[in-house]
Parts: sequence; structure tokens; C-alpha cells
Amino acid sequence: MRIRDFLKLHPMFPVVILFSAAVSATSFYLGQHTIAYIEAGLGLLLAVIVWFAEKKNFNDLKKTITILNSHIVTQDDDRVSSIPLPFVIVSQDGGIVWYNDLFENEIIGENELTNKQIRAFVPESKLDSEERSSTFNASYNGKRYTVYVSSLPGSNQKNYALYFIDDTYYKDIADKYDATRPVLMIVSVDALDDVSSMISQNAFSTLLSDAERMIISWFTHYMCILRKTGDGRFFIIAEYSIFEQMKKDGFDILDTVREHRLEGVSASLTLSVGIATGGELAACETAVRKSLDMAKGRGGDQVVINDNNNYEFFGGVATGVESRNQVQSRIVAGSIEELIKHSDKVLIMGHKNSDLDALGSSIGLYEAAAHLGIEAKIVIDEKNTMAKPLLEHYRDKYNAHAFITPARAAMELDDDSLVIVTDVMRPGFAEASEVVAKAQRIVVIDHHRMSVDHIEDSLIFYHEPNASSASEMVTELLRYMPSKPLISKPAAESLLSGIYLDTKNFTLKTGVRTFDAAAYLKDHGADTITVRKLFAATADENAIISKIVNSAEISGNYAFASTESREPSIRLAAAKAADDLLNIEDVDASFVLFLAGDNEVSISARSYGRVNVQIIMEKIGGGGHHTMAAAQLKNITLGEARQMLDSAISEVSKRNLQKNKKEE
Repeated sequence: MRIRDFLKLHPMFPVVILFSAAVSATSFYLGQHTIAYIEAGLGLLLAVIVWFAEKKNFNDLKKTITILNSHIVTQDDDRVSSIPLPFVIVSQDGGIVWYNDLFENEIIGENELTNKQIRAFVPESKLDSEERSSTFNASYNGKRYTVYVSSLPGSNQKNYALYFIDDTYYKDIADKYDATRPVLMIVSVDALDDVSSMISQNAFSTLLSDAERMIISWFTHYMCILRKTGDGRFFIIAEYSIFEQMKKDGFDILDTVREHRLEGVSASLTLSVGIATGGELAACETAVRKSLDMAKGRGGDQVVINDNNNYEFFGGVATGVESRNQVQSRIVAGSIEELIKHSDKVLIMGHKNSDLDALGSSIGLYEAAAHLGIEAKIVIDEKNTMAKPLLEHYRDKYNAHAFITPARAAMELDDDSLVIVTDVMRPGFAEASEVVAKAQRIVVIDHHRMSVDHIEDSLIFYHEPNASSASEMVTELLRYMPSKPLISKPAAESLLSGIYLDTKNFTLKTGVRTFDAAAYLKDHGADTITVRKLFAATADENAIISKIVNSAEISGNYAFASTESREPSIRLAAAKAADDLLNIEDVDASFVLFLAGDNEVSISARSYGRVNVQIIMEKIGGGGHHTMAAAQLKNITLGEARQMLDSAISEVSKRNLQKNKKEE
């Protein structure tokens, strides 16, 4: 090992030797001859040890370089030195063992190499893992590198070779491309026809004009290209970096428009915004329209972002305006009747763990098909339904042969069968998901807010997020079917029980159409006392509900409760307990966690509207409505589920807090 190489790797070594000599000389000068000899001997011994230790390391490095040279074909004898890239060899702990001249000149430059650790040049996280990446990015001294890593065998200590490629120019171009690539947006003012019917024409014109002015001002502030394509509708193009800033600001245009009111006018407008990013503009244009449809399908007043098929949602505060236009119901009713007529059988189902709304709406559709003379069956898992009282009531009072199991439905399904899915739109949550997956002809009827993974390729997708319940929607369809089917008294009571359930006895999400549907059912013999009895709980269920409510923890405006009970009726008891917790003073939302199986936890969430529990449940993979939502979590404990729930609430609350601070 040459002294020049040794000093290059250890430039402070001469300083240490000189310091040791100076100490010995000082001791000798002061008359401490023995101490001076000992200090000189120790200094010399230290120098010899360091020299031979470094010589050993140098020999290991030489072996490594010899092996490395054997894989490099070149005419130059010093092949490693001739590598035309900054090149450094590091030990397993990140210490620099050796580097070539290019690394010294181009990367170290005029900077002083003090601690001899590669961490000064590359991200520390890239060196901590046992299995290091074969390539990673690094930045140093204003330049950006792609670093290639290879393991070097042949030495006692495992070393790594790092090759630095300066691709600052290309990475800057890529960043500029990402920052400037186009993002498409469509902004639409919600429910114009419905709002215009509620106020005078002059007031509506002023309100719409104000909303359009606010939209133009907000998007112009972000330097977007904006074109008006209709009343309250705009097509917008923005750069991706601008879109990122909009996300950071929380799309506060939603709040600005929603909170704007004219003096003496109670109505306000809301916006639905669809946004899409992606590669080809044609695909992006299709995606942005789907995003807008989803925003409207989720009740409006929100932004739906499709960022390369990763969905994100903002807003969703308003409860929506009830549509008074029943033209769509008439069209859908006629279309569904035609589909039923041209089917050899009809299979009707709600969601798993069916409730009164899912079963009630299924019974209404069953009687419509029966009236047309078409064979129909209701698919239900009787062991796991939460609507056993209604199931038994309909069997006893009208038809005991209307129901089949999911397994039987899968056997009876053929290409000419019509599958009607009600009160659910997610295929995995349907009572017989395997039937939905195989069915060639599907109709979906649902009132829940649109989910990303909804059933696609359905013949009819009838979705009314502002309807109170699926039972209300089915009741309207029965009214407007051309054949005017006559439903039985038990069917009318089944449908009314579904409306009762989802409106909490006509307290939430009730509108004119809700009461119209109830009046229609009353005319067909629905008895409210009989319906109320369907909600009665057994003594055992009441005991479970009381235990859950009494164990509740109140935190802020939220009530939390959990139970490890494995009673068969726990799902229904948990839902009723969540309703009861809302009766506690100052509680705006309630959450009940319970065991739904081995390593599976379900959550029932309820609110009176001040808190959007649907957004919270969506954060953990669930969904539902503004005031009623749920989630099912697998491979998890109650404690872990509670942590996930707390994180979701914290995230939503943090976003709301940031919005409030910005408004202040």
C-alpha cells in the first residue's frame, strides 16, 4: 500500500502523529523522561497498528477490485479507475472505503469530506435496509443522480459499489412534464331545475349568476383555461401543479358557493366537480365525465378526483336537494317492466345481512313481477338477515314460497334470467355476489351515495342519492309501471317498514316524495301498528342494547361503544344501539363496533346530519349515507378497528379544522 494512497484515505493521520510527537517532546522538555518515552512508544505502536490494519483493508479492497476488473473489458490496465462514472466503494455500515477521481472531482468537488460516510451523498433510508435496492435516486450539491448499487464479493467484509449517474437535466424535464401535464375538470351546478322551482325566477337568475361569477373568479385565480358549456356548467383545463395546489387548499369553492345566499332567499346552490388526470386526453375526457357522474351520484356538493384510477373525494357536506321531477321514475318503471316481461325468471336480492329496507324493497319488486306472470324469487340468507320479523310476517300473511337461498339462486341462474339488486350497488356486498358476477342482465336500484366499485354494465342503474330509502324508490316505480300492479297488504307494510327504518320514523331525509310514497302504501292497506311491531326487540336483544349503550364512551361530540358479544342478533342490536346513542345530549355521531366473525369487526355509524358518517366509513373501506353508514373490517381485532376509526375521524376533523381556520 503506497503512502500516498494511505494519506488520501486518512488525511488527518499526519496531524495525529505530529500531535503525539509534540506531547512526547513537551514531556521530555519538562523533565518527565519516562513518561515521554512511554508516550512516544504508544504513539509509534498506534501508528503501526493503524498502518497494518489499513494495509489489510487495502488488500481486501485490492482483491475486490481485481474481481471487479475481471468483469470489465477494456485495454486499460487500471480498469476500475477507467470507469467513466463517479464510483465509490462503501462498507456495509456506509463507510467510504475507496472512490475514483471522477467521484472526487464531480461530486465531492471543493467540499471537504469530513466523516467519510456515504450518507452525506445519498438518502440515509436507502442504506438502512438489509436488502438494498439495486437503484435509487440521490441529490447532492444541486445535482440529481441515479445511483446503481452492486454487491462486491471477495473480501472479509461485505462491500458495495455505488455508481453515480448525473441525470439532473432529464429529471428536471420529467418534473416539468409532471407539473405541466393537463388535468381536465368539469364543474356543474347541482339540481338547477329543482332549485328554480323553489324560488322566483328573478332570484334564481341572480343566484345562478352569482355562482357562475364565483366559479370563474376562483378558477381564474388558479390560472386555468375555462370555458362555459351551459348554464352553470364549465369545462376547465389546468396544469397538474395547479391541481395539486387546489387539493392543498381543499377546493374551498364548494364552501363559497354553498354558503352564498340572497337576502330573503333560503335556497342555496351547490357544485359537483369531476376531475381526471392521466395519459391520453381521450381517456382522460371519459374519466372526467365519470367523475362528475359519481359526484352527482353521491349527492352533489363535492369534488371527485380520478388521479390515474385512484379516487379521492372532497366535500359532501350538503344533504342534497330532493328532486321533484318524477319523469325519470316513469321512464325507469316502464323500462324495468319491459325487462321483466322478456325474462324467463327474475331473481331479486338486497345486500348481505339484509335489513327491512333491503327486504321490503325486494318484496315490492317480487309482487310486481308476480303481477306480470313471471316467475320470481327473493334471494336471502335467512340465517344472517336482520329482517327476520318481516320475513316471517310476509311468509305467514301472504307467500311462504317467495324466498330462496343464494346457493339455490346460483343454480337457477341462466342467460335469460333478470337479476334485480336493490339497496346496494357494490357487487361484493350483494346477498349473492356470485350470482351478480355471473348474471348477463342486471338492474340496480339504490339510494346510497355512489361508490367507486359499483356494479357496472347493468341494463338499468337507477340511482337516487336524495331518496330516503330503496323502499321509497320501489314504491314510486310500482306507482308508475304501465301495468299498475296491485300489491298486497303485507307487501305495502314491507315497503313502509323500509321507509320507517331509513328515515328513523320520518325524522331524517324525508321529503314530499317520501310522504307521497307512504300515502300510496297506506292506500294499499299498510297498517302502521303492524309496521311498528316489526321493529320490536326481544328481551334478550334489549338487554344487549342496554349493555352496549351503558358502556359507551363520549369523546367530544362522538359516542363510541364496542362489544365482544357473539349473540346471533348482535348485528341488529348494534345498529339499534347506535341509534339510541344519538339520544345522548351533545352527541352528533355514534359508532358501535362489534365482532362479526373470526378476526372480523363491523362498525355501525349513525348521525343526525351534522357529521357525515359516510365519509368517515369510506376512509376505512365502508360506505353508506350521510346519516347512516357501516364498515366491515377483516383480519383485525376490536382494538385495531378502534384505532383505524379514530384515525379516520381525526383525518376528517383535521380537514374540517383547516377549512375553518382558512375561513377565519
